[in-house]
Amino acid sequence: MRQFLAAATALVVLAGVVAGAWLLLDSTLGGGDDAAEPPEPGDDATATAEAYAQAWTAGDHLAMAALVRDPPTEFTGVHQQLRDALQPSRFEVEVRTVDEDPDGQATARMHVTLALPFAESEPLTWQVDLELLRDRGQWAASWTPASVHPELRSGLVFDLETTSVERSPILAHDGTELAGSGTRVIFGFEPSAVTDPDAVVEAFEEALPGSGSTAERLLARDDLVDGWFYPVVTVSQAAADAASSRLREAGGILRQTEGGRTTYAQDFALHVIGRVEEATAEDLERLGEPYVAGDEVGRIGLEREFERELTGSDLITVVLRDGSDNAVRAELGTFQQQPSGPLTTTLDVTVQQAVENALAGLDATLAVVVVDATSGAIRASASRPLTGYNRAFEGRYPPGSTFKIVTAEAVIADGLGAEDPVACPGDVVVGGLQVTNAGTLALGETTLRTAFARSCNTTFAQLGGALGDEAMAEAATRFGFGVEPISPLTAAGGSFPPPTDLAALAAASFGQAEVTASVLHMASVAAASNTGVWHQPYLLVAEGPGESRQLAAAAFEPLRELMRAVVVEGTGTAADLPDTTEVRGKTGTAQALDGVEHAWFVGSYGELGFAVLVEDGGAGGQVAAPIARRFLEELIALERAALDPGNDDDSGTDETDETDETDETDETDETGDDPEQSSG
Repeated sequence: MRQFLAAATALVVLAGVVAGAWLLLDSTLGGGDDAAEPPEPGDDATATAEAYAQAWTAGDHLAMAALVRDPPTEFTGVHQQLRDALQPSRFEVEVRTVDEDPDGQATARMHVTLALPFAESEPLTWQVDLELLRDRGQWAASWTPASVHPELRSGLVFDLETTSVERSPILAHDGTELAGSGTRVIFGFEPSAVTDPDAVVEAFEEALPGSGSTAERLLARDDLVDGWFYPVVTVSQAAADAASSRLREAGGILRQTEGGRTTYAQDFALHVIGRVEEATAEDLERLGEPYVAGDEVGRIGLEREFERELTGSDLITVVLRDGSDNAVRAELGTFQQQPSGPLTTTLDVTVQQAVENALAGLDATLAVVVVDATSGAIRASASRPLTGYNRAFEGRYPPGSTFKIVTAEAVIADGLGAEDPVACPGDVVVGGLQVTNAGTLALGETTLRTAFARSCNTTFAQLGGALGDEAMAEAATRFGFGVEPISPLTAAGGSFPPPTDLAALAAASFGQAEVTASVLHMASVAAASNTGVWHQPYLLVAEGPGESRQLAAAAFEPLRELMRAVVVEGTGTAADLPDTTEVRGKTGTAQALDGVEHAWFVGSYGELGFAVLVEDGGAGGQVAAPIARRFLEELIALERAALDPGNDDDSGTDETDETDETDETDETDETGDDPEQSSG
C-alpha cells in the first residue's frame, strides 16, 4: 500500500512538471491569453480599410456603411446602382496601400476590378482613394461619391451605351482599301444628254475597263426615257476620282453617290475579296444571332470567310450618365465581345488592276494568278466567268508542258547542260507508252534549250523516264508539289503522285498522267524558275511568309536561259515584249478528260511569277501567251503612269496585234493524239 501511494504521488508530480513545461513552451511560442490578436476594424486604419474592401467585394453594403462615419442617405443606393447597371460577373476590391499620418488621417488606395458579362477576359479596372479619419481612437471612412469612382459625382449614374460598328475594311498589302464602308459612286447616263453614244461607250471602257459593254448594251435599248438616270457601273470614291476626268470628256455621263460597302473597283479581285449582299434565309440560319432579315453579309471570298471578324459585335461603353438629362459625362471603358478589325491581304492594287485590264472584254473561262517571286505573296488573282467559282485557287488541272520546268530542273541537277545534245524524234515509245509530237515536229538531235523552247514531248518523256521516279519526285518536291498554299479560302497546290510504272513516269514528265496543279501553284513554279527558290503562296499578310525550298543550285542560270528561249524563239513568242529582256515563260497545252485541251502560259517578269490558264482554250502559245503579254503591257503602262502621272501615253496597251503573234512557231504542231499526252 505504501508503495502504491508513493508511485501515485510521483505521477502527480511528473504531470505537474510536464504541464508547466507545456505552459512555458506555449507562452514562448506566442500562445496563451497574452498572445497578440489582429486589430479589429476601427482600432486600426489598415484593418478598417481591409474590412471595407471585403464588404464591398461581397456586396454587403450595410457592413460597408457601418465602417463609414455618418454615411449619406445615398450611400447604399449608389453602390447598388453600380451593380444593377453593370451586372458584373466578378467584382473584386483590393487594398493596395494605406498611408497614415500623425494627425489621425489616412488614405487607402484601393484597386477595383469588374469582369463584365460581355468582356470576361478584359475586365474594367480603376483605383480610388478612400479617406479615413480617427476620432477618439476609432477609425472610420469619410465617404464621398469619388470613393466609388474618381469621376463619380452626385447626380451621375453608371450605365452602358451600345454603338453599332461599321464593317471593317479589307486592305491591299500597302493599306489601300479594297473593300470598305464609305461612299459609292454610280456612273451612268441620261439619254437626252448623250450626243455621241460611241464616245460614251469608249469613255466608260477606257476609264473603267469592263464597263463599256454595259454602257453599249444600255444605250442600244429602244425604250430609254429622257430624264431618267441609267446606271452603268458602281465604284469606290477613289476609283471614281481617278476615272472622272476621262468620263467628263463624253457628254451625257452623270454620277450619283450613296453610302454602303464599296470596293476599289467593280468586281475587282472579286473571287478573293468577295461581295456583300442582303442576307438570305440560308445565311441567317448559317450565321445565327444577332443577324436578322435585312442585314448585309459576305456572299463569297474573304467577305464571307471573315464575316464575324469583319463585323464583330456592337461596341459597349461603360459610362457615367447625368441622371437629369441622360447626357454622358464620362466614358470609363469600351468593349467589344466579338472583336473586329481590318483584314490585310497580300494583293497589290497595280498588279491586280493590270490583270483586270488584260481580261476586260474577254469571253472565256480562265484564271490568272500573280505571286511575288521573292516571298510567295499573292499579288493578284482573277477568275472568269465572274459568276463562276474561284478557279484560280480551287481548280486542279493537268499542268501539261508547263511541268517541263520541273523536269528540266531535274535533268540539269543531274548534270545535263542547256546546250548539251538531246533527242527529239517525232515519236517514241517509253515503257510501252507511245509519245508523239503532233504534226511533223521532229527535231532529231538538238539541244536541251531548243527542245524546251519548242516543247518537245518526246525529249522530256525520255529524259524523265531515264532519270527515274525518285529524282523526278525530288524535283517536284523542290517546286512545292505536295504543299498547300496558305489561304483562308479554299486553295489547291500541286500533286505529283508516285508513277505506277515507266509509262506513267514518262507521261508525268511532261505534265500528264496523274500530275495536277492549280493556277496558283503554277504561278509559284514560274516564280521559282526565275529566283532559284520556291516560296509557299500566301494570301494574308499576317499568315506569311511560309515555307521555302531551294532549287538545285546548278539549275538556276540554265533554267532562266531555257525560260527566256521560249519567248524569244520558241512556242511563247506571243508573250514577248520588244522593249525588255525580263520576260520568261513556258507554254502548255494540257489534255484533260474527253479530249479537252487547256491552254497554259506561266512566266516571270521582274520579281513576279504568273500563270494564265484558259479552260478548253487549246494551244497555250496561241491563246494563253497573248493574255500574258497583255497583262505585262498593262502592268508596265500602269507603273509608268504612277511614276509620271502627267503622261497619258498608253500606247503600250493598245498596239498588240494578236494576228501575228504565232508567226515564228505553230503551237498546233505540238499536240499529240494520245489523251495522256500534252504539249506546248
